[in-house]
Amino acid sequence: MNNKMLNSRFLKIIPIKSDSEVKGKISVAYSYATTPWGDILVASTTQGICFLAFRTSFRNELDELKQLFPNALFEERKEIIHEQAIRALSGLNTEDLPQLILHIKGTDFQLKVWNELLNIPSGNVVSYLDIARSLGDSNASRAVGTAVGKNPVSILIPCHRVLRKDGGLGGYHWGLDRKESLLRHEGYLK
Repeated sequence: MNNKMLNSRFLKIIPIKSDSEVKGKISVAYSYATTPWGDILVASTTQGICFLAFRTSFRNELDELKQLFPNALFEERKEIIHEQAIRALSGLNTEDLPQLILHIKGTDFQLKVWNELLNIPSGNVVSYLDIARSLGDSNASRAVGTAVGKNPVSILIPCHRVLRKDGGLGGYHWGLDRKESLLRHEGYLK
């Protein structure tokens, strides 16, 4: 399996179902790693990856994780699933990787959008409007944009593959330079 396979066949989203699952009843392990696109923080529950964010000079990724799970128990430790996610991102030795479970928190609408993002093949892009239409509401482009911006699992859920309908890059939570770099690596940008 190579990096181009990072999609709905390789990733499965399992939603965190209730606030009680988040309030103190959930344990989150996190670790730091280096990828070809920069340093990341990757975190998981016992069920799967719950957060993956680039380290930047303008955001504190650990604070973001703790805001997402305000009452969880946090421990800095590397888990096997963290290593699997990093291998998947770098495209190295991925032939034997199991399906990665993403155990994430979001509204029903956000989860629908994030599942749609998993269907965008590497090297391709779609617009916010395309996603809104695929969800059956062509008037939901702004809501789609908001959901894309709230993606808690960078790269694995490929929010970087969503552009404005005029082809402009739009925004990116971790900076437009990084979005350009990802799209260039995937062959969309030259």
